[in-house]
Amino acid sequence: MLSEKLKENTKVVHIELERILVHKIKSIRTIDDYLEILVGFYRFFAPLEKAIFFQLDKTLPDAVSRRKSEWIVEDIHYFDPSYSSVTPYASTPVIQKPSHAVGALYVMEGSTLGGQMICKMISQKLNLLTSRGLKFFSGYEDNTHVMWGNFKKFLNSGNWSQEEEKEAVDTANRTFILFKQSID
Repeated sequence: MLSEKLKENTKVVHIELERILVHKIKSIRTIDDYLEILVGFYRFFAPLEKAIFFQLDKTLPDAVSRRKSEWIVEDIHYFDPSYSSVTPYASTPVIQKPSHAVGALYVMEGSTLGGQMICKMISQKLNLLTSRGLKFFSGYEDNTHVMWGNFKKFLNSGNWSQEEEKEAVDTANRTFILFKQSID
């Protein structure tokens, strides 16, 4: 199953990225610190998301509901309504076919699972009494595990060749590495 191959073959880079992210989250002291993290996510996720959905819009049944870069913009504007724009990060993985797209989307969708923990950490660090400004890290809220399950079904129901599975794994690893570099 592709979801298991992705999980097993990206474990090392996933842990490395997670370590850096947790350190950054624990270092938050002010809203500006949090905004810096959001901007970093947006710079990487926005162009990557565009490339992913160019490949998957017609095949992934719930593609529209999986777009999250606008959630980041909402969070930024909640804390800083005058914030104008963010320049996307230039170094994202190359997404030229569906197998590349599912590998990168595996990383983005997986972030919704960890995002719920991050959401709680940020809320506590900043003494936020509401979930406003935390839309991105809240993920799909109560539907996060359902959405993750549906994505895994999509991954596992595809008739991926061995070469396409390898491309998906390679792209997922590249996504983790480049994202780590973009926020490190």
